[in-house]
Amino acid sequence: MSTLTRKVPSPRVADDVFSSYLRRMFDDPFTLASNGSWMPAVEVSETNEVMVLTAELPGIEEKALKITIDNNVLTIAGEKEQELTDSPPAKNYYLSERFYGAFQRSFALPRTVDMDHITASFDKGILTVTLPKLPQAKGKVIAVTGR
Repeated sequence: MSTLTRKVPSPRVADDVFSSYLRRMFDDPFTLASNGSWMPAVEVSETNEVMVLTAELPGIEEKALKITIDNNVLTIAGEKEQELTDSPPAKNYYLSERFYGAFQRSFALPRTVDMDHITASFDKGILTVTLPKLPQAKGKVIAVTGR
């Protein structure tokens, strides 16, 4: 009688595969989305007071950006138009790593964000969205007293 055994990868192997996937996904800051558009590099940081989302959007004009919030989902959308010149009429590209066209990124916001006080600024191709926290989300220190 033979015994059928199934080899299950160790948790370390599974972690390595997942980490490798995440590294590949975030290696290129201007990764192409599955629909052929591009996604700008984004960074999210947090302090006790606020969360801050910054996005690199070189070559995009402020008027081409649209930021919306719907059902606690923050969406940043915009379009980078290709620079066209009249002459010469035909170009031969030897290398082109620039991205053009529409993009959209959405982020689920935690319930601790004060939706009424979110601000956004745009300077030198960097979009900064400041997401202040509600007072109850900032935490509270409780003193311990003896009897």
